[in-house]
Amino acid sequence: MIENPTTITAQPGSPFIEVVREFDAPPARLFRAYTDPELVTRWLGPRDIEMRLIEYDARPGGAYRYVHRDIEGNEHVFRGVFHTVTPGERIVQTFEHEGTPDVVSLDSATFEDLGGRTRLWTRSVFPTVEARDAMIASGMERGIRDAMDRLGELAHDPAEGRPEASRVVVDISMSLDGYVSAPGVDLEHGLGVGGEPLHAWVTDDRTPRDAEILHKSFTDTGAVIMGRRTFDIVDGPKGWNDEVGYGHDQDQIAAPPVFVVTHSRPEKVRLGERFRFVTDGLDSAVEKARAAAGGKDVVIMGGGTIADAFLRAGLVDVLRIHLAPIILGGGTSLFPEGMPESLRLEPLESVSTPAAEHLTYRVVK
Repeated sequence: MIENPTTITAQPGSPFIEVVREFDAPPARLFRAYTDPELVTRWLGPRDIEMRLIEYDARPGGAYRYVHRDIEGNEHVFRGVFHTVTPGERIVQTFEHEGTPDVVSLDSATFEDLGGRTRLWTRSVFPTVEARDAMIASGMERGIRDAMDRLGELAHDPAEGRPEASRVVVDISMSLDGYVSAPGVDLEHGLGVGGEPLHAWVTDDRTPRDAEILHKSFTDTGAVIMGRRTFDIVDGPKGWNDEVGYGHDQDQIAAPPVFVVTHSRPEKVRLGERFRFVTDGLDSAVEKARAAAGGKDVVIMGGGTIADAFLRAGLVDVLRIHLAPIILGGGTSLFPEGMPESLRLEPLESVSTPAAEHLTYRVVK
């Protein structure tokens, strides 16, 4: 017998679907499972569905879009916009299946505090009774019950959630022979002479899937860390500008702050409002970046030397490599002293596009 059953109500002749479920977890934990992109993929949908987030920006006006892939390989894309996001209390959002673009429902989720437990009330309002009935006929009941059970399992076990502190992520493009830039790096050649193919997945050869990966990384990032050499290049005459910066051509108004690890602050900074300088070590850089990230990822974007230093110091949680199909034969290595013996990796995700293999690993500690 299910300890906390899920009740689904769809009265005949009405355009509503209502769901009620109690959980042995406080509202804050349920709310986080609803709004943290990494946790959402662990429960939203039936157990036999593979879920891939394209974007998930859980704030008023923020958009979401995700793909459900069934066991036969069929993909269904869903999207919507968040309207109300009140921490621990209520979420209101639109919901739309891209296969039926004329049917948009308004969904709400209310988290009722039961003194350490939570009663979750959800209500979906459809444009017509016919649209509601079509949703029921599609098999949504199984999907809801599976999702609520999975949410209960996730919420009941706090160890399954991501730590409150931001993850530290090394995110860097690399050649097949381990170089993150070609020889000849200077202010004129940020990737070295002939190193442009390393970033082809971001620029000339970018596919829609590459664009999804780039945008998700950008929206998941709350703060950035870079080394002094990388700063000198991006703040140089051929570096970043009002349109191009972290995330390449993403909206720079929403760009996260950048923390530069350096021995001394530069005398002049062209893009001064974007950068903060850390002169007291790697641990301090992580502490300051986490304080600014608001729970989002802290991304170490390079260069190779600083990424290697953070990995060797045991400060990295995730290693994300965009492996470009090119052999450089020299340049800046991600591991200039060889692969650290203590570095153990657990694969999390692999996405293949023509210009890169996007590989994500958890750093085992």
